[in-house]
Amino acid sequence: MNNLIIILQQFKKPDREFLREKECLICLETLDSEPITNLVLPCECSNSTFHINCIRTMLETGENKNFCPHCKTVYQLQQPVQPNLEDRRQKQYSYIMIIHILSNSMMNIINISIMDEYTDNIMSRIVSKLLLVFYFCKILINACILFYLKTDVDSLKSNLCVSYTIQTMMFVLLICLISSIENDFTSMILLSNNIVFNFSDLGFRITIEYRCIE
Repeated sequence: MNNLIIILQQFKKPDREFLREKECLICLETLDSEPITNLVLPCECSNSTFHINCIRTMLETGENKNFCPHCKTVYQLQQPVQPNLEDRRQKQYSYIMIIHILSNSMMNIINISIMDEYTDNIMSRIVSKLLLVFYFCKILINACILFYLKTDVDSLKSNLCVSYTIQTMMFVLLICLISSIENDFTSMILLSNNIVFNFSDLGFRITIEYRCIE
């Protein structure tokens, strides 16, 4: 019987005083002086205390042995709840996805609000226009991902991978824009906004994944 010892260890342990001059009705030997090696069955009748190993042997001799040898009271063995690793990973990656979507959307909203009309040269004008379009599109993509969010781990990982790839391309474009213009306060704020949100998002994912491995 799987996890039988774990189940039996959860039963009530007798007091030392109660163990004196008591016998196990299964093996007919004196009960051990250490309470941890004995247990009290759920019926708690006058002779419901036995050696753990004796009860285990009795339960493993066949089916329908889950009763008190003294009063014959039948009881149910409750299997200990084992955490489902897949459910745990699914829950953790759901947290990662939700935090990523929220932080990424907030970052792009800020990008749109502070983006200037760069006219230093043709390249800066084209790149700034592209970035504005991409920021709007990324917010829409985030909304679609959140609306059609699937909770299985593989789908969550795939959506995260797509989102990180798009955002990385946009960050590269931002670097190209900043390198093509003279450093000004707005461009520094724009760069800082992206660095802070991206690294915070990445740090959150690393932390959650590390806990998942433990």
